[in-house]
Amino acid sequence: MSNNNNNNSSGNFMTGIIVGSIVGAATALLMAPKSGKELRSDLNDQVEALKEKSGEWKETVMEKGSELTSTAMEKTSQLQQVAMEKGSNVVGVVKEKADQFRDTTKEASDNLAEATKEKADEWNETVNQAADNMADMTKDRADQVQSQVETKTDEVAENAKTL
Repeated sequence: MSNNNNNNSSGNFMTGIIVGSIVGAATALLMAPKSGKELRSDLNDQVEALKEKSGEWKETVMEKGSELTSTAMEKTSQLQQVAMEKGSNVVGVVKEKADQFRDTTKEASDNLAEATKEKADEWNETVNQAADNMADMTKDRADQVQSQVETKTDEVAENAKTL
């Protein structure tokens, strides 16, 4: 029971790290005063880094799953020896439970890896959309400023002519 709580806490901690990293990186990039091109470049760099990290996290999850499977196999072997002493019926039950545990562990690690990849892809799409929106807003604002500068330039030229 205690071991299960530790595994759950580790999973929650990893989820927190993933979400915190994504939110922190996106916030930092969106709040930085940069041009649209620089922002898109930075966002794409961060998305690539996130994809790389999600791949690393997937590997970590797979390694942990392998470690859990290995530990389960070791425990199964120990239990099997005790069970052989107690009776052949117990041996069958232990093997069945170990196989179920291995399958459940593999399925859980596969699901976590897939969910991590899906979230990274979702964030990639969100970040790209945000970058496009930011670039559009920046262009619109630049056009407004340019129009105002042209108007003021015309006014100054008119005033200069009258002097």
